[in-house]
Amino acid sequence: MGRRRAHAQARPAAEAAVDMPVSARVAWSYTAIVVATAATGFLVVLFNQTVAVMVCAAAGKDTDAFAECKLGVALWVALLGFVLCLLPAVLMLKLGWWLWAAMAAAAGLLVATDAMTEWWWWAVAALVPAAAALASADWGRGRVFRRWQLGIILALDAAAAATLVWWYLKG
Repeated sequence: MGRRRAHAQARPAAEAAVDMPVSARVAWSYTAIVVATAATGFLVVLFNQTVAVMVCAAAGKDTDAFAECKLGVALWVALLGFVLCLLPAVLMLKLGWWLWAAMAAAAGLLVATDAMTEWWWWAVAALVPAAAALASADWGRGRVFRRWQLGIILALDAAAAATLVWWYLKG
């Protein structure tokens, strides 16, 4: 008498993200943002206590220059750290690389607007995870549609990188 054993078959990560309903992608994208924000906060505190002290030592005894230097280091660590911490959070939640690429593009374009003090900036920032989840979702409309969709996400990433370079050089 033969025994039948259940064989667990692992699904590829890309397939798991495709099978997820769009509403779940939106909800999990907000979870990824929370995880990435917590990890970024840890990085900012860590770098502020170690790297920023060494980098800003050239400011000397001038407390204003030292504080301004440390703030600048904290801001750059927060900007870069968030995008880097978002990648493992998105992949851990099986949302796919394209969601990360869409969020990175949106975050870059938002930072380049240089309007963090405006109310509308925060309203738009709150909608970024939902918009990225919708933009990167596989809507099942065929391969041509999907190629255009992914091409647009890559174009937005390139535009965000160029805009951030322009923003940084502009001062």
